[in-house]
Order: sequence, then structure tokens, then C-alpha cells
Amino acid sequence: MNLYSNVIYSNNVAYRILKSINIHHFLNKDQSINKQVLGMYVHEIGGDHVLQQNNKFLICETIEEATIEI
Repeated sequence: MNLYSNVIYSNNVAYRILKSINIHHFLNKDQSINKQVLGMYVHEIGGDHVLQQNNKFLICETIEEATIEI
């Protein structure tokens, strides 16, 4: 099983997609995004970054670059 099968790149940074969810779950009555609720959801899932793709939020975890120790 490949743990990194759901990898997306944004601004040359690799992210593992933890969850994809429709944006409408986080909209206020005036159609603005409720950032507080979104932030709590991201924290609950264990993500550290949110990307938007079409009508979905991608809750992601940053994949750290490898460091070589000599």
C-alpha cells in the first residue's frame, strides 16, 4: 500500500491529501467561508494546510523534505 498515493503539489511544496470535502459545509448564510469552523475541522483531521480545488477543500498534511545528515 502506497501511503503517498494522494499527493498534490502547490508552489513546489508536496502535500498529502487527508480529506476532500465540499465547500458548502463551511459556508455562512451570506456565502462567505466560516474560517473558524474550517480551522477546527482541519485541526480535528490532523491537517496543517487547506487547498481549494473546484468546489472542494482539500485538507492536507505537508510532506517534509528529506534532509541528508553526514
